[in-house]
Amino acid sequence: MSGIYIHIPFCKSRCYYCDFYSCTELWAIDKYINVLKTELADRKNYISDEVETIYFGGGTPSILSSTQIEGIIEIITDNFKVSPNAE
Repeated sequence: MSGIYIHIPFCKSRCYYCDFYSCTELWAIDKYINVLKTELADRKNYISDEVETIYFGGGTPSILSSTQIEGIIEIITDNFKVSPNAE
């Protein structure tokens, strides 16, 4: 069983208690997503098993639009074997 973790490091503001890497430069989101898509496509041979889990963490993953999330999922499904029952 394999899983893919997608780190979305963007937040509207930095929480004083958070130890995770994050940034508040929201202007960089589209550039980050484009680089992320390239990285995912470049790593398509890293996972030969069927992907059972796709997890978005961060930062604040909900800062992305539904179109941005759909684009990331599309790159994943185009480059990896994703289970029809994946979470």
